[in-house]
Amino acid sequence: MQTAVIFTNIKQEIINNIKKANNEIKVAVAWLTDEDILRVLKQKSESGINVQIVISNAKENFKYTSKFKDFIRNQGKLYIATQKFMHNKFCIIDDKIIINGSYNWTYYACSSEENILVISIDKDIKEDAELLNKFNIKYNYFCNKISTLIVNSNELDNYKEIGKEQSIILAILDETEINLRQELEEDVKNSMNEAIAIKIPISALLLERMKLDGGGVEFIKRILYDEISSGDMKSGFRKLEEPVPHRVDLSLEFLVSRPKYQTLFSEKEVEFCRKLMAKYNL
Repeated sequence: MQTAVIFTNIKQEIINNIKKANNEIKVAVAWLTDEDILRVLKQKSESGINVQIVISNAKENFKYTSKFKDFIRNQGKLYIATQKFMHNKFCIIDDKIIINGSYNWTYYACSSEENILVISIDKDIKEDAELLNKFNIKYNYFCNKISTLIVNSNELDNYKEIGKEQSIILAILDETEINLRQELEEDVKNSMNEAIAIKIPISALLLERMKLDGGGVEFIKRILYDEISSGDMKSGFRKLEEPVPHRVDLSLEFLVSRPKYQTLFSEKEVEFCRKLMAKYNL
């Protein structure tokens, strides 16, 4: 495997590698509005090379659709990720070159601080073959599971209306999650303080541990990982279980089981906590 990191003239590097393609080009980029790159992809498709593109359903991709329509008319395959926001930026060329990095294929990216890795693959080397396989599996997932194939180029006009304002949506989602994480940390502190107030010997050092772990979510995830892996509950939970009546409603596991916080945790973590709380009729 040979790897080159590129910080300057990224656009030209991408175009140069696309031009080397002999058989297949598979592109997955969140935003593709650079018509210079798209033109080269169309030309490769015209020449008989299998060219597939997956882009996000961000509205910015569909302000001008004429180049995408030309691409489709010239046998190019265009997929639009609609089930999840597709934020990747990678390209696989002839199963020999992988381009991956922060660079979106937009004019704006040319003036930003960006990077790409250009990875030359030797499929006879096990590590190279495994890496290539992982990218191909993910690409196939995009095409087959979360995307819509555009059969009629006129369908693109619909996305001018139904495409999402992703930059705004992502900012709102970030703000929402930040607030939710802060609320979780406050609830953890309140639960611990209430346990201490009713003489359940919960260590106040756990709050310091939470800070060291980077916040309430990571703190709880570490504890759940240990509990799920070992099958044994931590001593803090056992102490909340001992009183009659029990006070497991003050546990970290109880918070995870609540609908309010379930989006912060994996399905496995939530299911573990829900089943645990069901034993206590919570």
